Amino acid sequence: MKRLTSDSNPLFRRWLRLSTNSRAIRELGQTLAEGFHVAQAIVERGWPVVAALVRRGADEDAIERALAALPPRTPHFELAAALYDRVCPVEHGVGLTLVIAIQDAAVPTALREDLVYLDGVQDPANVGALLRTAAAAGIAHVLCGPSTACAWAPKAMRAGMGAHLRLKISEAVEPASMRAALAGTWIAAVARDAASVWESDIPVHSVGWAFGSEGAGLSQSVLEHCALRVAIPTTNAVESLNVAAAAAVCLFERRRRRSQTAAR
Repeated sequence: MKRLTSDSNPLFRRWLRLSTNSRAIRELGQTLAEGFHVAQAIVERGWPVVAALVRRGADEDAIERALAALPPRTPHFELAAALYDRVCPVEHGVGLTLVIAIQDAAVPTALREDLVYLDGVQDPANVGALLRTAAAAGIAHVLCGPSTACAWAPKAMRAGMGAHLRLKISEAVEPASMRAALAGTWIAAVARDAASVWESDIPVHSVGWAFGSEGAGLSQSVLEHCALRVAIPTTNAVESLNVAAAAAVCLFERRRRRSQTAAR
């Protein structure tokens, strides 16, 4: 295992850019994934690993087991604690961060399965939580609008808990591409002034779900492509739901209905 002790090392400067700059993630085609759970998911999916970064003084037994599971010849680097903490995407992590390749999927054409479109979701943690929810609900492809946070940002990776590796993710997708991407109906999830998601006549065929930021909601350019709008009935105790929570309600209501139809 190679040791890095200087913050002037070119590799360290590269990793530091990945930890702090979404543009660097897209330019370099790499991101940082921290933790044993994500590392296990990466190994199970056979995902390309560029390098493994280890914090000096971390739990040696657990780290060694995780490193042993990585593909042969994966470069291992031990970083001084102060250096590792600067590139680590989370506070108080386990001491293992993998540098992995990212994969931006092509925008589909006339897809005949459910889709998700994220419009202006600017918090990477919310993006990651949404991706995790989508994967759990059986979604296979997620489109991210140009103003949505980088889906591969380290904080999104952390919140996704391995969901990125099970999804096709297309970034910087303009609303104008929505209609051609799906052979079905786009549904806008809005905060109010729409039929309840419990009572709406959601089409049986493929649908696309559009989710926007909690504050601004969906943009007009996205709403123009949506034939149906639904809202989640809530009490007056809160103004609105977090976008990841709202997505979970909608996607699992869709899954519930499909399960009932299949059981008949």
